[in-house]
Amino acid sequence: MSEILGKYQLVAELARGGMGIVYLAVSQGPGRFSKLLVIKELKPELAEDASFLQMFLDEARLAARLNHPNIVQTYEIGTDGDRHFIVMDYLEGISLARVLKRKSEKFTAAMQLRVLSEALQGLSYAHNLTDFDGTPLGSCIAMRRLRTCSSPSTVR
Repeated sequence: MSEILGKYQLVAELARGGMGIVYLAVSQGPGRFSKLLVIKELKPELAEDASFLQMFLDEARLAARLNHPNIVQTYEIGTDGDRHFIVMDYLEGISLARVLKRKSEKFTAAMQLRVLSEALQGLSYAHNLTDFDGTPLGSCIAMRRLRTCSSPSTVR
């Protein structure tokens, strides 16, 4: 695969789901600079729905405000023609799902507690973050999922 999306070269498709496609991509610059990233592209048919596209963009803006070691960093919202995408950090390693499927290693209680603790630290950070007007972002994210958040304009 050597497709270009915006200023990124798509390297491989990582996953495909109901909302879109996730790609491994590379950003290249002068002096042989290159960085692996993940790009989440919204399905074109979903982008045609203005309210769905707005929700996608609002959630990307919220995600970009999250800066915590246990949360993947969101770098950019991009468009290329009618294609809409989010650029995120790429974390090398194996997924928790693959660890759990391995028969050769036991997933000990200590390992389970560590994973849970780190996930909860990131969740707590996101839950306690507030918007520019003091509104907790965690509650606004939950309200958006229910499509009842009345003021997406407060998210910058």
